[in-house]
Amino acid sequence: MQDFSLVHIGAEVRERKGDLNKIVSLMLDTTYYDALEERNEHHQRKNNDMFGDFTDEEMMYYYVHQRKHIRKDRERKENTKTEYLRTLLQFYQYAVKSESFLRQDVDYYIEETIFKNLRPWHIRNYQDYLSTALLGKGGKPYSPATLDAKMTILKSFMKWLHETKYILHPLHKEILSTSLSEQEIPNRDLYYHEVKQLLDYYKDHPINHGLLTMLAMTGLRVQEIAKASWGDVYLDSLSGHYRLRGVGKGGKTFDKLLHPSLYERILAFRERRHATSTALNSSDKGPLFPTKDGGFYQYKNLSNYIVRIIERTELPFIKERNDRVTPHYFRHFYAIYSRQQGADIFLIQKELGHSDRKTTERYLEKVLQREQEIGLMWKEQDF
Repeated sequence: MQDFSLVHIGAEVRERKGDLNKIVSLMLDTTYYDALEERNEHHQRKNNDMFGDFTDEEMMYYYVHQRKHIRKDRERKENTKTEYLRTLLQFYQYAVKSESFLRQDVDYYIEETIFKNLRPWHIRNYQDYLSTALLGKGGKPYSPATLDAKMTILKSFMKWLHETKYILHPLHKEILSTSLSEQEIPNRDLYYHEVKQLLDYYKDHPINHGLLTMLAMTGLRVQEIAKASWGDVYLDSLSGHYRLRGVGKGGKTFDKLLHPSLYERILAFRERRHATSTALNSSDKGPLFPTKDGGFYQYKNLSNYIVRIIERTELPFIKERNDRVTPHYFRHFYAIYSRQQGADIFLIQKELGHSDRKTTERYLEKVLQREQEIGLMWKEQDF
């Protein structure tokens, strides 16, 4: 990408009419960030508003890439930035298409900006549109969970625009709650007998068997598995077990036990993929699970692949579900099975890397309910 300036983004949105993939990739480039910071510093030295001459495109870019931690490894990851950009650019595109209407609808229209011309009713109209438009999977409206995620990002951005005085109206206050009811929270529970069926189905397929076992027996996120290196595997002299170390979401380190059966399936995967080495080598920065070409998986490609191989089994429990079983479901399985084996909630929280205990408890909601079931206190012989 050469000679790229953020001022081109508005034109890109107008010309591409809904295809935001290239625009997102352009906006992910961080090289422009330092230039924006220099402008901010110049404004501060002159006692001017920090974002006084920023464009809408630059505000989106700065918001997504803004640095909040001294360590770069604690900043937003690329997949998080991608999600933010897609949500903000989707809103921006909607607003751009409404520009001619805005000119008639707003007194004292400000040229060369969209965001500064927005009013509370525009935000309400957009939320109504997003909740009913056929933009979700299968040409259906967004699921409640997807809608909630998008509006949470947009609300945070609008609040930031107001706090930085880029916009005058507190538009974030106009966004209605999209919090999920108990019935709307997706059921991502996965149980041992279901995981065992999947593993048995692919027991003669080293690639699928290895990947599914890795998800089930470690509770790692698919992103963490996709970027893991063979050199991250080591033999622990204290316990005699093989382990995998790495850095996960939010810069949190993990050190996962690799059970012997899992380690054997990792080796089988690597042998099938003709990996250069199956002997431990801490200097080997190649992928733990290499692709056919020997490279690292893109985590979304790996996630989609796992969804497909699960659907392909057509096992009864798969066909009975209303949703697709994704790699994330195996984190729920890890929590549920660990609890059933007697693990404390704190230990499960630590293993899954949850910052909030409530997240772990949500994974275990049904299990905890069964443990506290009043009926178990009854004496059956009394009846």
